[in-house]
Amino acid sequence: MLKEIFKQAAASGIPGGEALLGEKGNPVYYESYGFRRIIPGPEPWEKDLFLDLASITKPLVTAHLILWFSQKGELSLHEPLGKYINSTRIGQVTLLELGSHTSGLPAWVPLYKKGAGREKMKKVLFSLEAKERGKVNYSCMGYFYLGLVIEKITGKRLGEVAQKFFRSRGMELRMGRAAPAVPTEVGNAYEKERAPDAEVKFREHLIEGEVHDGNSFYWGGDGGNAGAFLRAKELLKYPEIFDELADARGYALSPLAEGRSFGWEVRGSVLLHHGFTGGTLAFSPKNHRLAFLYLNRTHPKVRLKEMEEPRADFLSRAFKFLKS
Repeated sequence: MLKEIFKQAAASGIPGGEALLGEKGNPVYYESYGFRRIIPGPEPWEKDLFLDLASITKPLVTAHLILWFSQKGELSLHEPLGKYINSTRIGQVTLLELGSHTSGLPAWVPLYKKGAGREKMKKVLFSLEAKERGKVNYSCMGYFYLGLVIEKITGKRLGEVAQKFFRSRGMELRMGRAAPAVPTEVGNAYEKERAPDAEVKFREHLIEGEVHDGNSFYWGGDGGNAGAFLRAKELLKYPEIFDELADARGYALSPLAEGRSFGWEVRGSVLLHHGFTGGTLAFSPKNHRLAFLYLNRTHPKVRLKEMEEPRADFLSRAFKFLKS
């Protein structure tokens, strides 16, 4: 069904991956191709390994938990960030703006530029300014703030809250680290090029079983922007978990600006998000159908344009499945 996509990916140099289609918690298609690693030597792809979901963490974990606490009456998306976090320059920005990428925060900043660890990284985060509120500018930074809001109201680390929440619902979610996992990049060469003056020791080893994203890694693995690991088939449980949000689902289902809802990209009746490591998740809350593609484009080095054609082809086919 999707083997042509695998052929496209392999031809572009992406060593391996898998694709999953499911309905009401059950897989109707689950296949893979290629190699899980080619460094230090080739090993065939194995299904049911943990995958680094990268930015899919944003809607699946962080935004979902914010909506959950909203539905329980423990916070409101229309409240300003300053109600929960002091010492920031964007105290008037709302949680809704942070989650829909309309806060005006920059897309990406190496929060570790003054060193690793939460305290040093928070100083950089809290120094950021919001420039064009109301306009969509996809930002990882807003999700660090949302993670901190969750920690403020629970008194626990985001990773601990997320793992307990999803495991109680049958999803073996891991935050920051997981094993056995599909490896990603050798070292952080891609980010090192973008932040050569950062005051951290960049990883040089094969990144395997630890979050690829540098900001989340140096934060401790649960930055809110990235860090979630899951096995592909466990994602099939998510549409049912999404239903638990009840009325709060409306913030995720309806686009607020330029096709962006709280957490998701909205395509008609389908919610969608991508991850830097090569994941694409799309599902229909209406009929509980889900489509997931993972092409390991960061192993052993980062590939960008090589992902475009197979991902677009996958989505074209996936939408037909999801909307049928």
